[in-house]
Parts: sequence; C-alpha cells; structure tokens
Amino acid sequence: MSWIVYKGFQPGQLDFGWPVWTLIVLWLSVPVLFYFCMAHATYLWRVRQKRLAGPSGNDVVVIVLGDLGHSPRMAYHVRSLVKSGRFVHLCGYLESTLPDFLYDDDTVDLYEIPVIRRRMWMPYLVFAAFKVVAQCCKLTSLLSTVIDENTEYVLVQNPPSIPVLAIAVFLRKTICPHVKIVVDWHNLNFSILNLKYHNDNHPAVQLLRNYEKYMGKLADYHFTVTEKLKEFLQTDFGIDGARISVVHDRPGDEFVPLKGDKRAIVKELAVLDGFRDADKLIVSATSFTEDEDFGVLVEALKKLDSKLDSRVYMVVTGKGPLQKKFLDAVAQNKWSENLIIRNVWLPVSDYPKLLQVADAGVSLHYSSSGLDLPMKIVDLFGCGVPVVSMDFPALHELVTDQNGLVMKNNSDASELCDKMYRLLYEVDLKPGALRESARRWDQEWRNTKIF
Repeated sequence: MSWIVYKGFQPGQLDFGWPVWTLIVLWLSVPVLFYFCMAHATYLWRVRQKRLAGPSGNDVVVIVLGDLGHSPRMAYHVRSLVKSGRFVHLCGYLESTLPDFLYDDDTVDLYEIPVIRRRMWMPYLVFAAFKVVAQCCKLTSLLSTVIDENTEYVLVQNPPSIPVLAIAVFLRKTICPHVKIVVDWHNLNFSILNLKYHNDNHPAVQLLRNYEKYMGKLADYHFTVTEKLKEFLQTDFGIDGARISVVHDRPGDEFVPLKGDKRAIVKELAVLDGFRDADKLIVSATSFTEDEDFGVLVEALKKLDSKLDSRVYMVVTGKGPLQKKFLDAVAQNKWSENLIIRNVWLPVSDYPKLLQVADAGVSLHYSSSGLDLPMKIVDLFGCGVPVVSMDFPALHELVTDQNGLVMKNNSDASELCDKMYRLLYEVDLKPGALRESARRWDQEWRNTKIF
C-alpha cells in the first residue's frame, strides 16, 4: 500500500492570484446573497400586502429636513394634529430648544435626523453629492422604521425638497402604500436655488423645478402659505386645486400683545440694557440669507441716525451666512448716541417678549418666489406691532395700509428711512396690527380639508 501516500498541497499550488480568488469568493457568496435578498424581499412584499388594506391607526409622521426649533409652522401643525386626537411622530434636526409642548406631550415622539456637515477640505460639488446620498440612506432607514401600520399621513415640509420628497414618494410606492403624503409648501425650492444663479433657465434651476413639479404631483394633498402659491401650483405644476388647502401662517399662543408692565419685560431682556421709557424700539428678525437686503437697511439707518433727536434701539435678531457681512457694515460707520444697533440670538422664550415691547418692526424679506410670506411679520402682528416691509406679489395677503407700510422701491434706503421714522413718530398703525393679532392659527387650521 505504499502507493497510497498523502503528500498535501505543494508550495505555490494554490497561488492562483487575486483575480481567481476573487471569483471563487464571489461564486461561494452567491447562495448566501441570494438567500438573504430573497428573504428580505419576501418580508417586504408581505409588509406591503398587509398594508394595502389601509392604516390600522390615525398616526401622522411629520418630516422637517431642518432645525425643529426654528420651524414654528411645523410645530403648530403638530399641536393641531395632537388636539385633533392624533399621535404624531416628528422627525427633524435637533439643533436648538424646542417649544415645551413638544417635550411634554406624550402623544408626540421625537426622532432626530443627523445633520451632515461639510468638511473644510471637501469641494462643494463633492460635498453636495455626498450629502444627498447620505441623506437618502439615513432618511430611508429612519422613515421605514417610523412609518408603520398605524400611520395614516406623512406630512412633509417643502423646501427643502431634496431628497425628502423623493424618499417619501419612494416609500409610498413600495412598502408604505397605506399612507397619504401631504406636502406643506412654504416656498419653492427652485426659486431659492435661483438666488445663486439669477437665471430661470439655468440647468440646475430647471432640474430642481421639474423635480418639485413631478414629486409634488405624486403627493395626495397640499398645504400652501398663500393664495398666490396655490394658484402657482395649479397653473404651473398642474396640481388639482381641490387637493390644495391654503393655511396662512398665524402667530403662536406666545405671541400676544403686551398686557403687563413694559418696564418689567425690558428688565428681563439683556439686549435692552440701558433702555429708558422715552426710547423707541425697532425689531428686525432675520436668518441673514440672500433673500434679504441688509445693505439697504444699513444705509437707511445712517439716514435715520441723522434725523433723530431722541434715542432709538435697533435690535436685529437671528444668525446666518450673511451675519458677518452685516455686522462689518455696521462697525464701519460711526453712529450717534441716539441710535443703538444690536444683533442678538435670543432664546425661544425671550423673542416674544422683545416683540411685545417693540414700537415697530422691519421685514427685509422680499421672497425668492414672490409667493410666500415672512413669518417674522406674522409674529410682529401677533404682538400688535406694525411693520415696514419690502414689497412682493403675495405680501398684500398679510400687510395692508391699516397695519403696516410697504416699500414702493425695495432698494431705496431713503424710502426705508422715511417709513421707519413715520412708524415711530408720525402714524399710528398699532390698532390695525392689534386687529390682525386676533387672527390665530387654530382658525386657519379649522379651514383645512385634509386632516
């Protein structure tokens, strides 16, 4: 039996090289991958079949691809949904303090969407592509978990529309056929992008416009912030008007006219340090973005400074990408003792207090689309404060000659100066602003045809 000898593999006998070994590993992996994919596909198919019968509850998933602490309209939606007896799953960025009721209410669940931040070394186009892919993965994973058999509606804030609208539509077409998608149109995303290009026919602008149009038509229902925006969705996007409800922005419960002692409120606010009874206060809330002209404000303040013979505080609240540019422009000028300009980032609880003691407000927002309305004016009216506002097509749904002054030329610093001075010293539009403050969110919500 000496011829039966096991000698084993000889050195180099299995040295096929990495291409051959790669093929061997892939070949051996096929059964495992096939089993995994088939098992997963079968599970998802069964989930879809079960959900085709319709939702077994009345839950609503609310998606905000932004900071929830600075999304007051979506917070009001949540509060109204809870009042109507629904359980709400709220998804968004958690970058700042939220209204107390979102923490305290047992019928509201919070889900954080991770913020994807740009690294300094990363080129913008590379980051943009990476961000979209990463958000697609994170949103799909999160929403496929949050949306369950009890979910009846998915309410999506727009803008931003990429990629959240596509993800919502994709899930509805696949494993969530039982849900209805509701888009809350605050503005048009493609018009915001056009602030960068200033060209309606730019390929990127047209691509985003067509994306919004197509995805919007696949949604079931829509909210808009103005009648003008509803008209646009009907005429330009071809969305059935019967599926659109106009829900104008209205102030929250915390934005009410001052009823107590003004001095007590002033003492609570560090930004008004040194404020005296005879002083006047102008407030401008901003996000320091490209749809606001801070250059005209600075020039108007220079002209106002030369006209004053008593003290005026100009408080600009907020932060954003153009904040430094504004502060640099302010720092370059020598102001008199009669004009005190301050920029501050206020806690959620202090902002309504500041508005309550204001004499006038200034809105620099001119709307990228001309079809939305600035929430800052709504908040000012809630506290009974008249405003000076830039003009654009939809503005007159909110600002009239009874509650504010509208610019005829948005770039005219002299006109802005004159209108601020008139509000402070010459005309009394506070009664009109107080009448506007009586119109509240709950009244708007009751007019909806959706929930």
